[in-house]
Amino acid sequence: MLTGKVAFVTGGGRGIGRETCLLLASYGANVAVCARSEEECNEVVQAIDHQYGLEAIAVICDVGDEAAVDQAIAQVKQRFGKIDILINNAGVMSMKPITELSVEEWKWVHDINVHAPFYLSKAVVPEMIERRDGVIINISSIWGTKGGPNRSAYISSKHAIIGFSKALGEELKPYGVRVNAVCPGPVDTQMMAVLGAGVNKSSWLQPVDIAHVIVDLCLPKMKAVTASSIEAFGYGQPVAVTPQTN
Repeated sequence: MLTGKVAFVTGGGRGIGRETCLLLASYGANVAVCARSEEECNEVVQAIDHQYGLEAIAVICDVGDEAAVDQAIAQVKQRFGKIDILINNAGVMSMKPITELSVEEWKWVHDINVHAPFYLSKAVVPEMIERRDGVIINISSIWGTKGGPNRSAYISSKHAIIGFSKALGEELKPYGVRVNAVCPGPVDTQMMAVLGAGVNKSSWLQPVDIAHVIVDLCLPKMKAVTASSIEAFGYGQPVAVTPQTN
């Protein structure tokens, strides 16, 4: 159980993040639901209150902005006093050949997928070290383990987050703080709509399937697992789609 724990979940307003927030609450955790959409965050907060009667708060934040991250962390600490669990779930995808990929788009993908987990981890780690307890889960992708066309920004960012998770996990082992990456295969989320219509989703996972992997890694029973990347692949296959270009 996670009774008395406080979890901060980015990208918590929908998809994998939403299901993770609800599942964390089902285990007794108080949850800070972080996303850019106030409407989506409030819906999840209300669902947690209705289903579990636990305290949750909406944290509206662009996690690619370091100053905004610091304000968000301060908001959660003011309300709950601590952060025990950090789920770096917010992510964006770009599917363009490098000849069409702008520098601004490259930076945007890495700001959200790589820099944000760094900002957030740096903000919560000192107190986790002091308490000698804490969990950080970074959401990568099965594409973080391989290459593929028209995804250079996305794939490089997801490779980076696996490396970051393994490095930080090793660094924090002496303090009892666990860090792992989860690498989902294809999941039926709004972000994946970029692949377009007509994609066969019969073998795709649902957001709740990945939420179970994430939350299991937060439980005390998983104390043996850190500085690792976990492939949450089911029986799906990486989706190879060549985006249409004008």
